[in-house]
Amino acid sequence: MRPQEPRGPFCQSCSMPLNAPVDFGTEASGYRGNDYCQFCYRDGEFTESDISMPQMIDRCVMFMSTHGVMTQSEARGLLTEVMPRLKRWRAPAAEQHDRRLLATEDIC
Repeated sequence: MRPQEPRGPFCQSCSMPLNAPVDFGTEASGYRGNDYCQFCYRDGEFTESDISMPQMIDRCVMFMSTHGVMTQSEARGLLTEVMPRLKRWRAPAAEQHDRRLLATEDIC
């Protein structure tokens, strides 16, 4: 029997499943936000505004392996795939378009 796949929503910064109201971060107004967990987002601001995606991956890998969620190797593989797609880390559409154009120019 396969373990049940986690269901969303997920924190759009660290990918933590948001299962209960207490898991969600808060907006500046004090109301619950819908995109981020309580550890990443509080009072309308990121708790670590200067953390990079690789640093966040490292932090989450350690948490997941320490708490027996999965091995470090499995966690790193999963997070390396998932993190770039999360709202906090994905590049704006215009920036992605510019990168594609630059890549095309390099080929020509």
